Amino acid sequence: MRIVFFGTPDFAVPSLRKLATAFDVALVVTRPDRPVGRGGRLTAPPVAGVARDLDLDLFQPPNPNQRHAVDAIGSYGPDAVVCVAYGRILGASLRRLASPGILNAHPSLLPAYRGASPIQIALLRGASETGVTLIRLVRALDAGPIVAAERTRIDSDETAADLHARLADLTADLLFRAVPAWAAGELAEQPQDEAKASLTRPLERADAEIDLRQTARDLYNRWRAFQPWPGARVRVGDTLCALMDVGLSAEKLNPGQARMRGDDLVLGCGTGALAIRAIQPAGRKRMDAAAFARGYQRLLAEPWGRPYPQPRPPLIE
Repeated sequence: MRIVFFGTPDFAVPSLRKLATAFDVALVVTRPDRPVGRGGRLTAPPVAGVARDLDLDLFQPPNPNQRHAVDAIGSYGPDAVVCVAYGRILGASLRRLASPGILNAHPSLLPAYRGASPIQIALLRGASETGVTLIRLVRALDAGPIVAAERTRIDSDETAADLHARLADLTADLLFRAVPAWAAGELAEQPQDEAKASLTRPLERADAEIDLRQTARDLYNRWRAFQPWPGARVRVGDTLCALMDVGLSAEKLNPGQARMRGDDLVLGCGTGALAIRAIQPAGRKRMDAAAFARGYQRLLAEPWGRPYPQPRPPLIE
């Protein structure tokens, strides 16, 4: 069975590696190299590096929907086309390259959390369960009929980085089992319930600043959801601090009040408190809370989280 694989970030790497162990991955299509970092060094996507390591044919078109790109991809005569986090809409011409269409993996239990930030929003909402859904790709974003799905529980202290890695492996396993039946046209499709659909937007750096008027539980979930990016930041005086290691505290403090309790910096919230174990002031290195308290003692007496963050657009519709 010949497969054309579309994918770009590290989330897609386990799927590519696993499919290549048993099937003929004839072509890997990924995004072009792009400048990264302050120096703007041209860097290949993670999937490109893996394709080269596995000695697979690699194609990095600026726009895969252009006629010459579609023709080049189609010349491989795929029995199945698989897409995992490619990062660009694939048009009708590409969706017709294999008779079943394109099998697309999405890291949520669709129709919930369509769009750009499904892993983060599941954590932000304090969900106890999520999963991976395989759908047939259609024109509308993440709206295609469901082909297969697998559920998994979310641990109460799991971060987006942790869950991202687990769901990447879960996606690889599910695709490995589903692709042969998909290529043979043996998998039944189930339409999504549009009444239950929700759409997530891309995260932005400004989403990191937290509002200490919210409950400690909500802010802890927000910290979990935004690891490693965009993170969680709080302003105190003229210093913006990134909260690097966070837990919940039973201390009773007013919102924005800060106290050292043992090795933890405790911040009062609307309800409850956060225990900060590591922190990074802007322009400085990460430090444990005790070291921060020694170097920035004056800030412990100031109100934290002022001025309050400006309202942000909703993360989910």
